[in-house]
Amino acid sequence: MAAAQGIRAGRAFIELGVSDKLTKGLRAAQKRLQAFGEGLRSIGTRLGAIGASALTALFGTAKTFADMGDSLDEMSARTGVSVETLSELGFAAELAGGDLETLEAGLRKMQRTIGGVAAGLARSKARM
Repeated sequence: MAAAQGIRAGRAFIELGVSDKLTKGLRAAQKRLQAFGEGLRSIGTRLGAIGASALTALFGTAKTFADMGDSLDEMSARTGVSVETLSELGFAAELAGGDLETLEAGLRKMQRTIGGVAAGLARSKARM
């Protein structure tokens, strides 16, 4: 029976040796996978930061357009000129070195002048 125990002990030694090689291989694979995962995490973090920056810029642009639309809408209500026309005139004013506020002031002055001329004509017709 001693011989049978020796074989079992020998078999256990061999199994441990194989197991030990397998464990080393698994640990090496685990380290490689962890390094790969960390690399992917790093790339994901960078892409997330880029995406956040892009969204911030997009939302900032959308807010600028919304504010500009509000401004043109309010100016349209004050001057009686359509938003589309104000937008076109505003673009022309910027090309000429002006701005929307100066354009609005000019439009309001023009409207008062035209209104005064119309009132003067009405008075002069009434005198005839």
